[in-house]
Amino acid sequence: MQPPRRRRCVRVRPSAPEKESKHFMKAILPSPIHSKQVRIPDEFITRFGNELNNVATITVPDGLVWEMELKKCGNNEVYFCNKWQEFAEYYGIRYGCYLCFKYEGNSKFSVIIFDTTSVEISYPIKPDTKGSSPKKRFMVEKSENDAKQVKIMSSSDSKRENAANEFNPDKPYFRTKIAKGQYAYVTPKFARKYLKPNVPIKLQNSNGDQWEVSCVFYNAFESAMRMVRGFIKFRRDNNLSEGDICVFELINEKPVVLKVTMFRAPPRRRRCLLPSAPKKESNHFIKAILPSPIHSKQLRIPDEFISRFGNELKDVATINVPDGRVWEMELKKCGNQVYFSNKWQEFAEYYCIGYGCYLCFKYEGNSKFSVIIFDITSVEIPYPFKTNTKYFSPNKSFKVKTSENHGENVKSISNPASKRAQDAANEFNPINPYFRTKINTGKNAYVSADFARKYLKSNVPIELQNSLGEQWEVFAVTHDSRSLSTMQITRGFPKFQRDNNLSEGDICVFELIKLKPNVLKVSMFRAIDYGY
Repeated sequence: MQPPRRRRCVRVRPSAPEKESKHFMKAILPSPIHSKQVRIPDEFITRFGNELNNVATITVPDGLVWEMELKKCGNNEVYFCNKWQEFAEYYGIRYGCYLCFKYEGNSKFSVIIFDTTSVEISYPIKPDTKGSSPKKRFMVEKSENDAKQVKIMSSSDSKRENAANEFNPDKPYFRTKIAKGQYAYVTPKFARKYLKPNVPIKLQNSNGDQWEVSCVFYNAFESAMRMVRGFIKFRRDNNLSEGDICVFELINEKPVVLKVTMFRAPPRRRRCLLPSAPKKESNHFIKAILPSPIHSKQLRIPDEFISRFGNELKDVATINVPDGRVWEMELKKCGNQVYFSNKWQEFAEYYCIGYGCYLCFKYEGNSKFSVIIFDITSVEIPYPFKTNTKYFSPNKSFKVKTSENHGENVKSISNPASKRAQDAANEFNPINPYFRTKINTGKNAYVSADFARKYLKSNVPIELQNSLGEQWEVFAVTHDSRSLSTMQITRGFPKFQRDNNLSEGDICVFELIKLKPNVLKVSMFRAIDYGY
């Protein structure tokens, strides 16, 4: 056996372009605690807590980088704190919102923010310069006449933004950039002083024409608002496009009338620049799996997302999962509602998606989606084996088979040692029913759906036996009480993994050698043993 030093090199894989299962999800609850700090899920801390410093950075799609203190309480509780309240107010984060974090390493995080419609927010105007404090890089100031002046960090050739910056009305005002969504962002200070939630206001263009809109007030603790009802008609009637900048000037207080001065990009430039943008804004949505039998058969896409992108969708979509598989999914349309259907049940069962799980979708265009899957701990799942095969069909090329069909071949590529270990595992075909899984950074092991359905029960003791005949008691947990096929081995497995010196990337074949009680013989294929 090779020395431990080599094992650390093989396992950690610091040169890998990205590490698996580094996302976690936070749902904002109706608690005053969430306005001051947010707790990082325990399972994430178990995986990565030893890498975290006292200060973390959070990068937002608008380009801002926030420094956030990490407060540690007790043995395993870690919170984003100190500047969290400022961060939450700046982006209008309140009860019903979601945040999807990705850990980039070295205490650095990126985040996608979702509003109460479960769709990614339209962020405030993007600064082109990174900074650790929005108050310095994107600051809202008061002038002597109480106007609000937004400093927009823009590139030198952006005449449109420069013109908007130089336009300073005498009356109170704010600026915002038009995004793809159906609403406009209102700066917190302006909203706090002049607007009320769900109270009609008038928007007036340079011709004196008016449109009635209303704003939504996020919650009792924060003042950020968005113009929602009626704004899409104002935008359409005034031929506003994504990237245009509007200055909203308060010309009357009772009732509120805002005069809108518009700074548009030239049509030719707009057509040239927008399609070639390296990243499309606000193209994510989130789905929380509820205790409903509907979610086991189909999944509804949020209405707000359909409002933005529905005219681009075809009858069939593809969903790309981080394990490399691409699933074709029928899009069923019922009126204005659109669902992932036909293969959704198979998809959900394959990835153990049940009540309490989350899915974060990103729209890539042309009816193509990518997805991140989170289990009931709010942390990204450890996926089954990767494959580089496109338009994967689990029933044909990755079917879990029992004593009549002796197992599946796993197609996963990482480093050469891991590849050789996988090849060896693929060639090992026990006579008894079995399944394979890859060891990950978490505290559990994935159980294939077919095997779990036939042989396991939730929270019933199982014995894992190594080649020496030694045994460890573990338990499998089902994610969904309606389906016994969504399981992972959890309690007791960390001890088994530790006692048998298993590391991330090793492959185990679990063979059923006894029923009642269940005994699974575990054959281990360690990458270190194939590191020649």
